[in-house]
Amino acid sequence: MKDIKPIHDITDADFREFVKAVQDLARRAYPNPDRAGCPSSEVLRDVARQPRPSQHPVFRSHIVECSPCIAAMLAERTRIQALHHARRRMIVAVAASVCLIALLSGLWLWHRTPSFTRDQVASARDVPEIPVDLRPYSPARSDSGQSTRPPISVPIQRVKLKLYLAPGAPLGAYEVRILSNDLRTMRTQQVSAVLNDGVTSAVLAVNLADLPSGAYVLVLRPAREGEEWQQFPLVLGRSR
Repeated sequence: MKDIKPIHDITDADFREFVKAVQDLARRAYPNPDRAGCPSSEVLRDVARQPRPSQHPVFRSHIVECSPCIAAMLAERTRIQALHHARRRMIVAVAASVCLIALLSGLWLWHRTPSFTRDQVASARDVPEIPVDLRPYSPARSDSGQSTRPPISVPIQRVKLKLYLAPGAPLGAYEVRILSNDLRTMRTQQVSAVLNDGVTSAVLAVNLADLPSGAYVLVLRPAREGEEWQQFPLVLGRSR
């Protein structure tokens, strides 16, 4: 009697060992070497797929009294559980990979934009907004019409540009760049386009104080694959 454990001392390993012993006993208790009356393999697989196989009518009428069918059903159920565990591990691995890629992409973009530190963006909150209407430069207009438009004029300082986008422009994240006249990237940043009173706009807070005056190009596109850049003439000058 000394070896009998109290119920509260039974461990998970003890319980698994008990279940295994019962299963081994069931595999040997009802021999049926001729497989008399055994259901097809497809039926056994169907029973094994059930949340509660013991409730299946074939289990009650035959499997419970046939060791070969019990063994086949248990083997199929073990295989199904192994597949489920493998699928769960794959889903977790894919989710972890997506998070890692997003983190690395964010870090890469952060290092690509040294001119836009958090301090600079925070200090730009006190800078008055400068409206920049891009709607006259809408791609829907002819090239000749756009070429007659004067370039957008922006002072060389810390600025906060409120960009008014063309009607129907997508909402959400945009990538914005300021290029030199020879198309070298001088600034790059992501902004968020929102819709207020039927007008789509985005705010670009940026420090231009260290750039020389002259002609530049402002380009932007929705931050998603397959979108084309829209470009606008830009002139940076000293504020008066």
